[in-house]
Amino acid sequence: MLAMTAFHVWAITETPEITLYWVAAIFDLAIAIVSFGLGLQWPTYALFEEDGVILAKQRIRYDSITALRLGDVSAKPFWLAFWIPTSLVGGLIVALIPKDTFNREVVEIVTEHRTARFRWKRSGTPTVFVDTLQARRSDLERTYHLDSYSYARDFTPRMGVGGGLLAACLGVWVVFTAITTPELFDLSTQYGPYSTAATSAELRALTGKLSGYDPLPGVPVEFSTDRCSRKSYILGESPDVVDLSVKIVAEDMPPTLADAVERHVRNDVGMIRNEYFYTIDAPDQRVAVDIPEVKGLYVQFFTGCVRVGELDPLRDDLTKLAAAMGAGR
Repeated sequence: MLAMTAFHVWAITETPEITLYWVAAIFDLAIAIVSFGLGLQWPTYALFEEDGVILAKQRIRYDSITALRLGDVSAKPFWLAFWIPTSLVGGLIVALIPKDTFNREVVEIVTEHRTARFRWKRSGTPTVFVDTLQARRSDLERTYHLDSYSYARDFTPRMGVGGGLLAACLGVWVVFTAITTPELFDLSTQYGPYSTAATSAELRALTGKLSGYDPLPGVPVEFSTDRCSRKSYILGESPDVVDLSVKIVAEDMPPTLADAVERHVRNDVGMIRNEYFYTIDAPDQRVAVDIPEVKGLYVQFFTGCVRVGELDPLRDDLTKLAAAMGAGR
């Protein structure tokens, strides 16, 4: 779980805007802490000292023990609580199985003030523990009957309804993580990254087609980048592959002049009349032109999805392309 936490933290650094990974990392850490805490509660060994025994971090004085009982506790409520939220079929099967099938052997140490119950990680009768305890208290007899009407504090994880629900939640989260984790390894994008050289060559060729434009004084040249979508939808958009674009926008340009410029661009790049988006589709690049029907002048050129580290030469190409249209002069 700690490894999964680290993995989801990495996913956060990749796409910090995706809320899923923040939640996933928090759940991973919470599950790791809960699992570690429950594991610590299971006694692995008993420490017998001169005056008492230490088990599951609980110290019990030999002279305070009044009874030593062995018996079975059914874990059927645990498995019902685990399977019913997970699978109704599994819950029905567990419900039809006799509860004795789910018995877990426990040891109860009765003192004047409480009854402490312990279970071991390994199944089987805790013979060594009981024999060692009786060696310290030769007068203490073991019995094989649990008093189901008296309260016994279980110092190991309780296999009851609460534990079953917790286990069901952990199981669902593990399955969810197992399904989504392979998606995190797919960093490829839906489009590109395309060849910078091929894209640059197409931009230069497109610039050569733009001729006969009057200067557009005061019309700014605006650059922007849009992240390209990954094939893995749960990872979101890629910060390493982007679509660089340049916009030539003049909202206050008279409609007749704006229409003339846009019509000129359509003719030069090969767009049909009233076409709004045109892609120069080739194997190694995907340069595009967008001329939406909006107020004033609006022309935008896209490089297609390219690597972030290779934007500088393409930005220079787009600057020359915009200058060929009369912008930025």
